[in-house]
Amino acid sequence: MEKKMTTIYDIAKKVGCAPSTVSKYITKHGYVSQAMGKKIATAMQDLNYHYNGIARALSTSTSNRIGIVVPFLDHPYFQGLVNAISEALAKAGKEVVIFPTRYAIASEQRALSELVHHLIDGLIITSHALPRHEINKYQVYGTIVFCESSTDPTVKSVNIDRTTAMIDLFSALKKRRLTRLGFFFIRRPENSITTTETLAAYHQVFNCHPAPDFIRYHCRNFADGQKATRQMLAAQPAIQAILTESDISAAGAQQEITRQDKDIQVVGQGNYLLSSLLNFSSIDQHLPEIGQQAVDLVLGQAADPQKVIKFNFIDRI
Repeated sequence: MEKKMTTIYDIAKKVGCAPSTVSKYITKHGYVSQAMGKKIATAMQDLNYHYNGIARALSTSTSNRIGIVVPFLDHPYFQGLVNAISEALAKAGKEVVIFPTRYAIASEQRALSELVHHLIDGLIITSHALPRHEINKYQVYGTIVFCESSTDPTVKSVNIDRTTAMIDLFSALKKRRLTRLGFFFIRRPENSITTTETLAAYHQVFNCHPAPDFIRYHCRNFADGQKATRQMLAAQPAIQAILTESDISAAGAQQEITRQDKDIQVVGQGNYLLSSLLNFSSIDQHLPEIGQQAVDLVLGQAADPQKVIKFNFIDRI
């Protein structure tokens, strides 16, 4: 015979209190005396009671869980950002649910549906493929925070200034007469704020746009950096510098440049130990600050919602 599942009514009967008192103790909503709390805790242990988290979420409209939408977990930027967000949420006593999407719209919609059904209380979006106006429709179900700048006052977002760092980078290259630059991006400008803002900063310094032959896309990891560099050197042998979206892909580019015995400057992003060891320039993205600000915003605890987090160019040229 199947063993009957213990309920709060069984706990209440054993303790000698109302079921609502047991419910208050479990959900931490409402007052329960310390003495009564100890009795309930003992009864729960004696009867091997475990509360149904989903049922609790449905009954209280809160889950104590915050979701993180992330396209890739094997990319240093997103890996570092998810880690920073998760640590800040853990300190706040929140559970974390991670939604890897690979920029698939269906995967992003599944994360948003969790918000609709109260399986998570809020959502932090590190990057997305869905148009922002489509995502904003879900704000009626819970707080949504974007890890990207926005001029829309109805949107909660971490204000990131990468433009200043990019202008500093391009100005440093221009000063050294390194003007033939290659770009290794993950996504095209129509789909990426990073790509758009980087190319805009380049235009601001050089007063022109880079030729398409000097740009490569889908460059995400070490092997991608190697492959893109081989292609770039074959098409543009006089290239003087390469900018990538991560220190990992920059390391791949650096290895290929060394293999071909070329004198080309490489600039990564992340300012991880790798860039220091291999002595190439990088962009410090201050991911712990971005993660903390995102958590403060999703929990409604941001002391300065308009705080701007600036990237910095680390010059090792």
